[in-house]
Amino acid sequence: MINNVGLKYFIGVARSGSIRRAAEQLHVAASAISRQIQMLEEELNAELFERHRGQKSLRLTAAGELLLNYTRLIENELDQVRADIRAIDTLQKGTVRLGASESFSREFLPSFLHRFHSQYPGITFNVIVGGGGKLVELLAKDEIDVALAYRAPDAFDVQVIAETHVTPCLLVSTTHPFANRRSVDIEECGEIEIALPDESLTIRESYVRMFSKARIRPRTILVTNSFELMRAAAVSGLCNAIVNKYFGNYKVPRGLRYVPLHGEGVERWPLRLCVHTGRSLPVSVKLFIEQLQAEMDAVDESLQ
Repeated sequence: MINNVGLKYFIGVARSGSIRRAAEQLHVAASAISRQIQMLEEELNAELFERHRGQKSLRLTAAGELLLNYTRLIENELDQVRADIRAIDTLQKGTVRLGASESFSREFLPSFLHRFHSQYPGITFNVIVGGGGKLVELLAKDEIDVALAYRAPDAFDVQVIAETHVTPCLLVSTTHPFANRRSVDIEECGEIEIALPDESLTIRESYVRMFSKARIRPRTILVTNSFELMRAAAVSGLCNAIVNKYFGNYKVPRGLRYVPLHGEGVERWPLRLCVHTGRSLPVSVKLFIEQLQAEMDAVDESLQ
């Protein structure tokens, strides 16, 4: 069985990069830390740190990286156990660490968080806004509890617990020739001026495939990592944007129209609610996920 003291010292060295600095932070002798790490390596039959003459800081081996990930999981599980024990009496306290795509930050998320907080005032929120790829990465590292993202990529240790799909739309002014159309064929967008997401956003791949299959190349006026800026560009009249409607029943900005796209290569975008596979979630997070799933189920498909 792995020695808890050895793990504690291992974590200290891994985070500080030095046995001496770890000894100072943990207020123990450097020789004691060296001895415990040696015992840990003997028990695991693997070197945990690279050791080279003249090396200024210790770096983890592949085995050391695996062990550090294991210790993070243990720390998170212990934190959750403590939080659940503290919340036993009320079941309504804690913090939810949420990752969400930017599109939710303007309308849906503030409203949903307000309703949830009104029901559970003891629960607070830590929200990170980012692209699907980044949020899945944070989820796998246990830096967030749950992710709500468009086109969140498949990944080991990440479980999709709910999914719906949305239809991409062309966002145009009410004076645009397409504004009164029920839908627009993607092939008709070859000559329009448009805003596009940059390569940091996973969803950009959908645009590339869509344009490729339709054999068109719209005139790109703006490239950005912000869907809100893409929408704002359409509002200002700078250019048009291919985006999804805001999630839920929210009014279209004045002077604009969302016109659904159809045709060769148009993909419906998956909206996924994800958690870390096998992780024990705090009571507060479970409550949050239950209501978020219910909200997703309640969204009328016609509004998407």
